[in-house]
Amino acid sequence: MTPRATARALVLTALLSLSLPLGASGEQQKEWTWGDANGNIRSRGDLDEILAEHKLWEVSNGKSGTRANLRGANLHGANLSDVNQPKANLSGADLSGARLAQADLSGAVLNGARLDGANLSSADLHEANLSDANLSGALFEPAILPASEWIAEANGLELITYKTNPGPLTQLRKQFQDAGYREQERTITCALNRREAELDSLTERWFKRIAFDFTCRYGLTPGRPLRMVSWLWLFFSGVYALFMHWPGPSGIYFIGARSWRGRSKTQGIQVRPRVIRAAKSWKRPFLWLRREWRVLRAAMFFSLMSAFNIGFRDINFGRWLRMLTTREYDLKAVGWARTVSGFQSLLSVYLIALWVLTYFGRPFG
Repeated sequence: MTPRATARALVLTALLSLSLPLGASGEQQKEWTWGDANGNIRSRGDLDEILAEHKLWEVSNGKSGTRANLRGANLHGANLSDVNQPKANLSGADLSGARLAQADLSGAVLNGARLDGANLSSADLHEANLSDANLSGALFEPAILPASEWIAEANGLELITYKTNPGPLTQLRKQFQDAGYREQERTITCALNRREAELDSLTERWFKRIAFDFTCRYGLTPGRPLRMVSWLWLFFSGVYALFMHWPGPSGIYFIGARSWRGRSKTQGIQVRPRVIRAAKSWKRPFLWLRREWRVLRAAMFFSLMSAFNIGFRDINFGRWLRMLTTREYDLKAVGWARTVSGFQSLLSVYLIALWVLTYFGRPFG
């Protein structure tokens, strides 16, 4: 075969290969479908037709076409990038995971819509109604923000995130602050700090998660540290009660003054459960309960003293608690009980300081 004939054969082979349909040996790619409010399966063409009719309605000022109404539609995973459909009615629609990058949603009705995990990068949300919409995990980097009153009632604001640009979230927080939405301002602060922690190193991430997110969710729940102090008080009360029952020198000691022959002498007596004397069988459970209540009461009082072992010069909350009793005495821990008491004091001081800062200020931004 001559070189010219060989070249002609190669050209014919290439043309034949191009004329064959793509995926002749395999299956065609499955077409994307969606479900309407009645549960009917619809095609992408149906959605395009609805949007085209809405565009015609917009251009003609309502004289022709039909306004888009996708109330309750399931558009999960839809790609609506660059769609120009202002004032569309998408209330109640399932847009979870939908890609809405660069979409024009100005004036769109999105109240009650599912936007969890949706991509809103460079989207136009001017005057969009996002009341009761679920924004959990949404990538929130829109080009134009909605009005604060239209997004203030959205759900999952503390779970929205950004990829590289925190500017829109920072601006939204400023909008909430100026409009007096204190709770919503805290939710955006929480979202910003959580995303910032994700970008930190592993050690910093876990430190922030335990010290700030677990304790007060970056100021979103300022009362949570106080509740934690209360739960720690009850937990450590049980620990101190165990120390009182445990044999050995470690435990809680009663420090008081005792008069002997006209002299006052300070002595320490380890707090122990009293021995139940011989009694009738039906009385023994009541005697045991009374003894354990006395032990628990002493443990709870010592735990409260340890929790509020905060003092500065003449201000000492622990001493003030001791002054509430009718007798002048002190409770001190020895051995491992002292270590546990110190640990409780450190935790309580940190949590109380965190409550003061988050309740009266903005320590996280």
